[in-house]
Amino acid sequence: MNGHQPSPGPQTKAGAWPQPRVIALDGADNSGKTTQLRLLERASGDEVRIGGSLHHYLPQWPKLSGAELAHWWFSESRSEELVRLLLEGHRRRLDALTGRPGWVILDRGPATVEASCVASVMLKDDRSARDAEALVAEVRAEVLGESAPEAYSVLLSLGPPAAGAALSVGRERVADERYARYQQLLHTALETRRGRHDAVIEADRADIVGVQNQLRSQLAQVGLYVRPLLDDVRRVVGLGGLSESGKSSAGEYLRRRFGTTRLKLGYLVELAAARHGLATPYDEEPRLLAELVLDELDRYARAHYYLLDYTIESLHRPGLTRELKRLLGDRLSVVYLDAAPPVRARRSLVDPDALAHNDEVKLARGADRIAGSCDLLIDNTGPRPDLELALDRLMTGSMARPAAESPRITEPLELAAPPALRRAAASALTGIRNALGERLLLFVVAGSVGFGTADPELSDLDVLVGVEAGCTADLAGELARLRTELGVKLGMTVLTRHELLLRRCDSRTFSTLHSLQRGRIGCQYLSADLELPEFDGPQRHQQTIQYLARTLHEIRRPLLGVETSRYALYKSVLNAAKMLLRLAGAEETEPAAISALFDRMFPDADRATIPSRSEYREMGRDEIAAVASSVLNWFERYLAAAPTPLR
Repeated sequence: MNGHQPSPGPQTKAGAWPQPRVIALDGADNSGKTTQLRLLERASGDEVRIGGSLHHYLPQWPKLSGAELAHWWFSESRSEELVRLLLEGHRRRLDALTGRPGWVILDRGPATVEASCVASVMLKDDRSARDAEALVAEVRAEVLGESAPEAYSVLLSLGPPAAGAALSVGRERVADERYARYQQLLHTALETRRGRHDAVIEADRADIVGVQNQLRSQLAQVGLYVRPLLDDVRRVVGLGGLSESGKSSAGEYLRRRFGTTRLKLGYLVELAAARHGLATPYDEEPRLLAELVLDELDRYARAHYYLLDYTIESLHRPGLTRELKRLLGDRLSVVYLDAAPPVRARRSLVDPDALAHNDEVKLARGADRIAGSCDLLIDNTGPRPDLELALDRLMTGSMARPAAESPRITEPLELAAPPALRRAAASALTGIRNALGERLLLFVVAGSVGFGTADPELSDLDVLVGVEAGCTADLAGELARLRTELGVKLGMTVLTRHELLLRRCDSRTFSTLHSLQRGRIGCQYLSADLELPEFDGPQRHQQTIQYLARTLHEIRRPLLGVETSRYALYKSVLNAAKMLLRLAGAEETEPAAISALFDRMFPDADRATIPSRSEYREMGRDEIAAVASSVLNWFERYLAAAPTPLR
C-alpha cells in the first residue's frame, strides 16, 4: 500500500454524443460487468434500471443451468437458432426497459451479444470468423432491423485476447477445454468491435472500486451523475487475529500516530443489516456482504469527508476478507496479528475458559486462515515496540505511498544566503559525498540559510543528512575535518534511510522535511533510490505541539540559571512564536515577520515584543532575558487560561 495507486483513466471515443438514455456495459465473461452494475444500481437508486441476462426476457429459453446449459448451447442447439434467440432476447429486453423515462443500463450490449454469437458459431460449426460474422449480420438484420439504434457503450477490457481469455477462464471454478476455446474466440470478436465503443476501461489494471469510479466518471460525461465511490478514502488497514493478539492495540497506535479512524467490521455489518433488512447478515454470500460493507464505509466517509485513513477491526472471516480485498485492491492492507497462546493468555482480561471459548468462535469462522493470504503478518509475541515498528513500516515504508512530488534541487552556491555560508554549504556537501560515496542519500541545508533568511554575523550552517546505516565513524571523521576548515559553525542532524522512511525523527527535523516537501526549501543532494514518505497530516500537528513544548523548555532553562548563549535564547523565543503561529495555520520564517504576525494574531499589551535581528544586536543579555521571561509568562498564562464563558 505500495499504497493506493490511481487506476488508468478510461479511453473515450472522440466526438460529441447527444445525451443517450440507454447505456451498454460490454465485456467478456468474468470481466466484472455484473459486479459493477450492482455497485452502480445501489448508488443510483430509482434513477437507473438495469437490464440483466437475456434469458429473463425469453419464455422459450431452455430451463437449464450449469453443465446442461453448456451442452445445449455448444452441442444441441443449431447455430442459427442460438443466434436468433440471443438477438431476440436483446430486442425484447430493450422493448421492456425503454418504454418509460429514465436511464437504462444493459448488462451486455449489442456488441457483446454479437461477439458471443460469433464465437459460438465458430466453435459449434468450426466456421471461419468471416462466415460466422456474415451469419450473425444476416440474423441481426432480420431481428433488429438494419437501422437498430446503438446504445452508448462502455467496454470493460481484460487486455489483449489471449491474456483476457486466460483471465476469464481463471476466474471460473471449473472450466474445460471447450470453454477456454470459446473465451479465446469471444475476446477476439470483442477486440474487433473495440472501435464501436464510446469508452474502454482497462479492467485488468485496476481494482473493482477503481473500475467503478472510472465507469461513473464516464457516465457523467453523458449526463448520468453518480458520486465516486470512497472518493475521500485514501487508505484502509484491516486488522485480523485471534483474541488478545493485539488488534485493538494496533488500531489505537495507528490512530494516535497516523490519525486513522477506527471502525469495527461488526459495526459496518450491523448498519448494512439494518438498512437491507437482513436478520442474519453473515449467512449472505461473502461477495454480497462485502459490497454492503463497502457501501456503509462509503456512507460513513461521505459524512466524515475530512477523514482519509481508516482501520477496520476485526477481520475473522476469510471469505469476506478476500472479497473486500478484491473490491479495494491496494487501498486495503490486510494485517494479521499473531501471538503465542501463553502470551495471549497473559494479556487477557477474561479467565482462561472465556478466552478459549472466544478462540473457538473465531477459529470456527476461519479467523486463523486469514494469516495465509494477508498483506502483512506480524508476530506480536514480543514487546510492544516491535509491533509499533512493524506498523510504522506498513504506513511509511515499502508498502506505503511515496510523497506526491520529489523535492526540488538547489545547488549550494545558488542558495539565497551570504557568500561565506553558500561556500561552506558547497564544501560540506563535497566533503561528505567524498567520504560516504553512494551511502549518502540526502543533503539538505536547513534553518535560516535554507529558508533564505540567514544573517551573515549570526547564522550557523544547519544541515540535515540522510545516510545508509553504519556510516557514523566515516561521517565523524569528515565532520572533524570540516569544522576546522569551514570558518562557520556547522550543525548537523543525521538520519538513516529507515529512520527517514519510518518518519522516526524529532519535531524540528520533521518540520524541516515537511518544508522540503512543500517546496519552501530545496535539497542539495537526493539519491535516485530514496523515495521519501509524506511528512504531513495529523503527525505534523502533533510534532508542532511537541516542538512548541521543547522551545518553552529551552526558554525556561537559561532563566533558571543554565548557561545558554544570548543568541540561542533569542532563537528559542522566536521558535516558540513560530510554532504557535503554525498551529494557527500561518507560516513565517523571517524574525521581524514572525514578531509582527505574533502580535497581530495573539495580541497582549503586557507582553514584550519580540525584537527583529537588528534590534537584537542592540540588546544586552539581560534585555533579551527580560523579553524571554515576558514571552514565557504569556505562554504560561495562555496555556492556563479557561475558556471565555458565553454571555
